[in-house]
Amino acid sequence: MVVLALMLIGIAEAGVASESVAAARAALVSGDTDRARMLLMQARAAMPNESEIVDAALVADVLYFEGLTPKIMGVDREEDIDRFRDALSVYPQQKWARDVWDDKALRGYFEALRSEVLQREPVPTGVPELRGLAEAYVDGVEHGPMQAVRSGPHVAQVKCPDGQITGLWTRFEEEIDWIRLCDERFDLTAQAPDQEIDEFDLTAPDPRAGPEPLAWVPPVRVKRVRRPVRITKKTFWVSAGAAGAIAVGTYAAALMSRSRYDNTASDRIRAPGELASQRSKTNTLVGVSVGATLVGGGLAAAAIWGGEF
Repeated sequence: MVVLALMLIGIAEAGVASESVAAARAALVSGDTDRARMLLMQARAAMPNESEIVDAALVADVLYFEGLTPKIMGVDREEDIDRFRDALSVYPQQKWARDVWDDKALRGYFEALRSEVLQREPVPTGVPELRGLAEAYVDGVEHGPMQAVRSGPHVAQVKCPDGQITGLWTRFEEEIDWIRLCDERFDLTAQAPDQEIDEFDLTAPDPRAGPEPLAWVPPVRVKRVRRPVRITKKTFWVSAGAAGAIAVGTYAAALMSRSRYDNTASDRIRAPGELASQRSKTNTLVGVSVGATLVGGGLAAAAIWGGEF
């Protein structure tokens, strides 16, 4: 472990992640998967600490070979297929390395993933508006405010005004403090001089560059508007009438119930417990009658003054 840690530090300082990837590829061709895995670990650790801005093809190579190495070892895991998806998200032009592993079925599946990754959700890179002369890059592509990438692992780097380049692996699931990636403080309001565009520049685009940043549109928060409930006056009058009918009916039932225990000659109530029960029923009917009367009165008032809540 100590030897491995020293090798990781050495590669990070030398900025030779690309050499580690090339060596890992050669190890896979020769069938030395253990060495390839170690070299890919070195490349992953060194990538954010490169002294130059890395390109998308190199980032994708690390992800692609991380997914291919277990396949060559005979290990079948869905997470390794996810590495293929990640590589294609970073660099859609990623090619299948037939010289490393010429598996036609797996190569066909890899090609099918090329269009699938376009359905991945965009995630904002969160580059601030005020960043002075600092330049923000994701997989080698410069990013500005309100821009995004496809979800998955990416290498975010900052080129600080003092020339320092620093970065990290990220999925942009948490907001990155781009400014604090630089060790030295700098003027956030400084502006670079305008550069003239050479209309006759015939320089070919970098074939190892990643896709253009996606435009980021924050999701719109739906504001719920409370709409008043409108009820017609006819509905109020009908409801008030129904409540009145209930009030009259329950009050009549209460009077009949009371007459049973007021009539001392009746043989229906023979014990004190029966008398208490009959009084309880009577009181309940009276309560219902009073409640229905109040409800009916309220509905009638609503019918008079209007039907809106």
